[in-house]
Amino acid sequence: MFKDETGNEIKNILLGSFQGGVSVNASVGQPYGTIQGKTYTMIDPSKPGQVIPWDGVGQRVVSSSGYYRATTTTTNVYGNYNPNWIGGVYNTFKYKNLSLGFLVDARNGGKVWSLDMYYGMNFTGVYPESVGLNENGKSIRTTDDGGGVILPGVLIDGTPNTKRVAIDANQVGAPASEFAYDASYVKLREAVLTYSLPRNLFKRVDLIKGIDFSIIGRNLWLIHKNLPYSDPEENLSAGNIQGMQSGAYPTTRTIGFNINVKF
Repeated sequence: MFKDETGNEIKNILLGSFQGGVSVNASVGQPYGTIQGKTYTMIDPSKPGQVIPWDGVGQRVVSSSGYYRATTTTTNVYGNYNPNWIGGVYNTFKYKNLSLGFLVDARNGGKVWSLDMYYGMNFTGVYPESVGLNENGKSIRTTDDGGGVILPGVLIDGTPNTKRVAIDANQVGAPASEFAYDASYVKLREAVLTYSLPRNLFKRVDLIKGIDFSIIGRNLWLIHKNLPYSDPEENLSAGNIQGMQSGAYPTTRTIGFNINVKF
């Protein structure tokens, strides 16, 4: 048990805080690396006006402005950055003088929070989901002439939301919890295609036992992921601060050539 200078028990250690009111924490009773922040205000439909915990069964509350009402608390747990498991499989197939080897990596579970998606959807409108037409065939970015959208949810008194709003850069369409994603992935991490010269070519050269020519590729294919537009393996930092993405660059794909001479 840790205590502060006044003798009070420390129940949470802040590992890192980020834009959007999101943080990574070491909290009592939670796995290490818990990601926390604001989320949707929820109510029980049978008890209008009574806010319930986010993880309870309820309905999202929409404010009088027509946009979702976020919680004032930033201690709502989205999950933690630790995977349930990680693994990989390496196989090699050979036919005569050709061989093909490949490595498939996989991660299951854990969370990643994307500041890129938070800003791209709420403030800048750079993603395809932030544009388009509504059920009336009108732009979702303006409420003029039947445009905009009606966000699914209820007012605090339990009545259905009927206010049409624009999805643009002037309002926060969704709280930070909307942009926490499952960090699972499956990748073709590496592939190696090798051709070995026939051994009879070196009968008269005792010094050389064989020559292999190989083409090597790394990060060739992200087979499966749940995080839009980015590689879930890309992180803002290292060490204790994981599970955060900001300004993520695409993973670099590399192709190389190798000659292996055996003596």
